[in-house]
Amino acid sequence: MNKTKVGVLSLCAVALSYMALSPIIASIGAEFSDVDETLPQLVITLPSLLFIICSPLSGIAMGYLYKKTIALFSLICYLFGGLLPFFFNSNIYLLLLGSAIIGVGTGFLMPLINGFIVQYFDKNERAQLMGLNATFTALGALLFILVGGQLARFGWRYCYLVFLMVIIVIVIALICLPEGEPERADNKEKDSGSAFEMNPYILGLFIIGVIYFVMQNAFNTNSSAYVLEVLGAGAGVASLITMINTVGGIIAGMTFKNLAGRFGSQIETVTLFVIAIGFFISYFATNFIEIAVASFLIGFGFAIINAAGSYLLSLNTRPETNSFTVSIYLALINAGAAVSPVVVNGLSGLLGDRIALKFMLVGVVLVVTAGYSLLLNRSHKA
Repeated sequence: MNKTKVGVLSLCAVALSYMALSPIIASIGAEFSDVDETLPQLVITLPSLLFIICSPLSGIAMGYLYKKTIALFSLICYLFGGLLPFFFNSNIYLLLLGSAIIGVGTGFLMPLINGFIVQYFDKNERAQLMGLNATFTALGALLFILVGGQLARFGWRYCYLVFLMVIIVIVIALICLPEGEPERADNKEKDSGSAFEMNPYILGLFIIGVIYFVMQNAFNTNSSAYVLEVLGAGAGVASLITMINTVGGIIAGMTFKNLAGRFGSQIETVTLFVIAIGFFISYFATNFIEIAVASFLIGFGFAIINAAGSYLLSLNTRPETNSFTVSIYLALINAGAAVSPVVVNGLSGLLGDRIALKFMLVGVVLVVTAGYSLLLNRSHKA
């Protein structure tokens, strides 16, 4: 494996490192019990909101700055934002500030990874790197969750020390990443037409993606509290459940190519049904095994849907419109993920206070969405 691949994949490993905070959400909520329950959940979802703002800025920055410089800036955001709440945690807003800084790093880093892949690898290598991107992103998240969970045994604040591992990635980036020349728009003969493409089918894919991401964070933001409610267990067990969720994502990344070949345009339909089953199992779960199975299915489905949206758009947009159309799609689904706690808590609150009701609500919504996906793809195929 050449140095550039090592550098790029090291960036992938940091991308979702903030998921290490998922197992301590319940502990943070207990620490700041005088605030609305949505605020502790924003610790894990705020990076998605900042992604929406910073992702376009990353694209602009790549036109004027060296990619390696942007990468180091992003990594420093992860490091500083991750360590800030360990030292300053007298109120919930300091924790949210740390998550916001991590979100800036996330917004600049994720488009940058794709920029490195496109600039330094041919089409065949790009396909391989895109798959490795998903795998290393999930493996990195798994490692951060594992280490963070162990640190959380000393208290929820100590979980934030997991971001010290970003220093290792900074060293790798300094050694292995190429400079990544700026992509200045020097070509004056570009097509003057719109870079954004839209038709009823693409709109349908956007709708499916947004609905799913509004719903999917219900598990990540409530799993630690649910483990406490059902099993009476703390951050250690919650961390294990989150790890199982990530393992599902790793396996999904390795099997996506085969699944896409088998189910074609209906891959989102099938996956949405699988995820709904995971949420229904969560609703009825009474022991660790059942919660673990649900976590695996939800994590597996997340990785497939995450890849399938961009995959289906790539098959249904023109080459000259694909990049910008996909960037808008990614911004919108991250917007959905950011407002997930507000929407899910608000809707489930109409049904009752039990956490399990949130999982039932999400399961029902995803079944309906899967039905819409089935009809959308049948009509498009016809």
